[in-house]
Amino acid sequence: MAIKPKDSVFTTVMWDGKSSIADFTAHIVRLENHAKRLRVELPEDLPTVIAKEVCGFNNSHDENQKLLLTIRYSTSENISLNSRPLPKLRSTEIHGKTRPLKKWLGEVTGTKHGDWKPYLDARDSAEQSGADISILIDEFSIVDTDRASVVVIDEDGTAYQSDSNLGVYGITNQIITHALNSIGIPVMKARLNERMVARCEEILVTGTGIGCCKLVTIDGAIIGREKSLIFEKCRDVLSQHYSNPDTWTNMCEYLQ
Repeated sequence: MAIKPKDSVFTTVMWDGKSSIADFTAHIVRLENHAKRLRVELPEDLPTVIAKEVCGFNNSHDENQKLLLTIRYSTSENISLNSRPLPKLRSTEIHGKTRPLKKWLGEVTGTKHGDWKPYLDARDSAEQSGADISILIDEFSIVDTDRASVVVIDEDGTAYQSDSNLGVYGITNQIITHALNSIGIPVMKARLNERMVARCEEILVTGTGIGCCKLVTIDGAIIGREKSLIFEKCRDVLSQHYSNPDTWTNMCEYLQ
């Protein structure tokens, strides 16, 4: 049976391999928002249901390493968990390859939904070409990537995010944009078109798995300047964020 977008909704969190999840509240809020758009009915006590599953989840990886944990609510199986190690490609310079954005009808596009294969295919296509990430294009503008959000640092000192509602709202992106604001770089929404990309200083790509990366080429063309002042600051901010105990919620304590 073919997998349909509204069969499930999911989010992928940073997990300490034991009982704690980073940015738990932000992930719950996004999960609930996406479920509403997909018309997936979640349990009223969703955070408690997830906490119980995490506390009873068997970690088959090194317990001393942070991992990625995908939390999926399916209309047929309820809550399921799947863990994997953090990728080797994380918080570094990366190369992108453009690809048209796959669009679904209604409010599906821009959510973490059940039919995720087109995003996996986009990533595979980029890697087959020698790139690291697929840059997803709609109406001649960047709206998303296969697994992360995009922030363009313009030559005027302003940071821009896509103004399209077709990209997935990123939890890590929220952390980075807050950091940019705190160092005096305003963050605005706009069309991330070819003209903006051509004149930019830097392009950041942010996600739970990929961390904060600097996009250095798109389709082989060099992007931005060689100096990476903003990238380095944002990478440090993200590292500090995950080192802060307040970032983490212990699921077993949450149940008490």
